Amino acid sequence: MRTTSPLAVLFVPFCLAATAAAQVQIPINPKATYLRHENDPGAVPPPAIPLSALGVSVGQWLNITTTGAFSDFGGADTSRSLLCVFSNSPSLLTNAPGLVNRVPGAIAAGASFVSGNTYYSNLTTDLAADFIVTRQSWTNGAAVKVPVGATHLFFCVFNPSNLPYTYYTLNSDPNADYFAVFTPVAATTLPGTAEHPQLRTGVNGAATATPDVKQASAFATLSVEVAQRWGVSTGELFLIAANIYATGGSPPVGPLPDFHMGTGYVVTQVGVMIPAPGLWSFFIPPGQAGQTLILQGFFLTPTARNGLLSSSDAHRIELL
Repeated sequence: MRTTSPLAVLFVPFCLAATAAAQVQIPINPKATYLRHENDPGAVPPPAIPLSALGVSVGQWLNITTTGAFSDFGGADTSRSLLCVFSNSPSLLTNAPGLVNRVPGAIAAGASFVSGNTYYSNLTTDLAADFIVTRQSWTNGAAVKVPVGATHLFFCVFNPSNLPYTYYTLNSDPNADYFAVFTPVAATTLPGTAEHPQLRTGVNGAATATPDVKQASAFATLSVEVAQRWGVSTGELFLIAANIYATGGSPPVGPLPDFHMGTGYVVTQVGVMIPAPGLWSFFIPPGQAGQTLILQGFFLTPTARNGLLSSSDAHRIELL
């Protein structure tokens, strides 16, 4: 077991500079949490990480992943989970009875996640502004846009799905290999809301999340998938929508921020999300050369940051 301190935030970026100038790795103490806890004597506060130490500022995109694993609730050293929250200050309130939000400067960003109640007393711990980075057996990593006003970031682990509660005292990292990895990245060409849906497209082959621009000739088979990234969207309604515009022209805009459908779009597929992706396929008809098909996936969910719809990045299929 090991603990972290604010000093680690200062030292780690410099010790890694020679190997990855734009990447910062910070050790994760699995006992550290910004969430409410109850009768959890081993729980400790996490450090407030200044965004300047990560090489990012407001409006930039940050990719966060994890490496290694930790022991959850005294189990095997194989657990992998992480939550993060942006804040407008380094302030973290001391855990106290009745206090749920310990991050007074929390700023909403990324894909929301409902953390489990406390093991003792079954008290709610959820912080609406935080976001999920990785979850056991699902996606490892999240790309998130640094929100206006953010100056610091906190992170903490959460229990896997078979343990729907939070308890930190028995957590440990026996070989001290669990790290958060922060990498400043460029935004995708047409980013979505950076939440739970992921779009994958393929031309005469497997559907992939990247690249987000592909070419297709007449009679090619276009495969489209919309998938949930962290396995918490099962039962939600999904949609795949499409529009078309002249290649080389400006992609459609709206009708909401981070939506790229404009007007005249069509919904090509609707369904209820299950663990497997929602699917749609299409044969490219002749006579469409010079046009670009734009596609985007959506989840209809009250947990969306806008209260209605979350969206994937948009993909473009240039028709030849």
